[in-house]
Amino acid sequence: MLDLFDKAITTLLFALDFIVPRFITEDVALRYVGDPVTSNWSEWGDYEIACSMDDVQPGEEFDGIGSVDAFQFLGFGLTYRVGNFRPFVNPHLVGHGA
Repeated sequence: MLDLFDKAITTLLFALDFIVPRFITEDVALRYVGDPVTSNWSEWGDYEIACSMDDVQPGEEFDGIGSVDAFQFLGFGLTYRVGNFRPFVNPHLVGHGA
């Protein structure tokens, strides 16, 4: 009976996560795709989102970090702002003196 109750709670939480609209902010790794000769940190149109910072593996290197603000509803996220650009720091090396 307890197993059935756990499954019902899990299903309810999934449904609420899917149905309830919300605003989310996530840090993403950026990859430079522009001309390396003319690159500088002010030309953000030359960068693309590579992956979430949660997906970065130890030893991986990217060209920057940005924050993505999105509105999430019915399982879809609508990005409305990308900003707060900064140099890349691998999250696995933070706090290890590297």
